[in-house]
Amino acid sequence: MIEIKISIMPFIDLTHNLTNETIEFPGDPKTKIIHVENEDCNLFEVTTGLHTGTHMDAPFHYMTDGEKINEIDINDFIGKAKLLQSTSKKINPSDALEEIVIINTNWSKHWGTHKYFSEYPYLSIEFAERLVEENVKGVAIDTCSVDKHDENEIHKLLLKNKIWIVENIANSGKLKGKYYKSYFIPLKIEAEASPIRAFVKEI
Repeated sequence: MIEIKISIMPFIDLTHNLTNETIEFPGDPKTKIIHVENEDCNLFEVTTGLHTGTHMDAPFHYMTDGEKINEIDINDFIGKAKLLQSTSKKINPSDALEEIVIINTNWSKHWGTHKYFSEYPYLSIEFAERLVEENVKGVAIDTCSVDKHDENEIHKLLLKNKIWIVENIANSGKLKGKYYKSYFIPLKIEAEASPIRAFVKEI
């Protein structure tokens, strides 16, 4: 008898842990996860900014008439993703795109330090325009912003065109393939952003 072994690719978690030690974007609210005393069970109270840790920006973040997180079609959070590698300060890869784009700059190695928020790579306007032209659903990156520090042009361009933005992904260095089934799942919250659980499986 011939034994056939089927290799099942594991999911890769792209989400940073959210804890009281998580460093927030300068000026954002502090994260507080408090154990509430209760005789019968464990309860926690959470206070955090919606742009802390691995999170998704919805169009309403910059567009007053744009969709909030709870108004985005749930099907847009799941799809075929392509991994793009970039070592440039200004990201402008020429690779063909997929419906979801994941960008690995290896910047997540600085997660937990203040350098993470000040010297990070960001998208070029040319690449952002190509994301719009090719009608992608969303883009995920291992930095704190798709924009250069203290700018918002890229955010506005993508969100105006209903392209969600995921920032602060983790473990991007573990992605060795090109294509993934991807899941970027936010809370169903009536707000401009949401913490998410992000995970992918190579295809």
